[in-house]
Amino acid sequence: MAGAKLDSVKYTNMFKAYGAFWRRGFTEWAGTASRSEYWWTFLVNLLLGVVALFIVSFFAALGLAVESEGVVVSGLVLVLVPAMLYWIVTLVPGISLIVRRLHDAGLSSWFMVLYGVGIFFRLFGWMIVGISPWTAGFGVFLWFISFCIDITFFVFSLLPTKVEDNPYHKFNK
Repeated sequence: MAGAKLDSVKYTNMFKAYGAFWRRGFTEWAGTASRSEYWWTFLVNLLLGVVALFIVSFFAALGLAVESEGVVVSGLVLVLVPAMLYWIVTLVPGISLIVRRLHDAGLSSWFMVLYGVGIFFRLFGWMIVGISPWTAGFGVFLWFISFCIDITFFVFSLLPTKVEDNPYHKFNK
């Protein structure tokens, strides 16, 4: 179906894609998100995380240099509190973006249940690893399953737009 116009917008600009992340993230769940929209948003969030990590590392190094725990703690509070708030605020638009990306690839949003299982396994694995040596192996097994789910969603995010027989696209006919 060459030349079909899709409702999925391909963003060639990082700032437009990130703006769409905020604009569409709280209200649009039934639409689609192109690979460019998904990956530009991923890149911006990754860069913001790297900047936050750099600032925390700077305050940690400064605290070690002046031998002051207060500098380290204030640096952690200065960066980690806003970073946690940012993560909480981006949680809903991020889930919306993943759902729309699944729709663009022609997949059901029910795959998000699998994504939730992966997050649960990761968190539960962290909790049980430190309990005893007997539970550490099971925790590592849960991490491995979570990692496999992450790889699956990475592959889903790379899938091209499904043009034929995609119930989530609106075509101009």
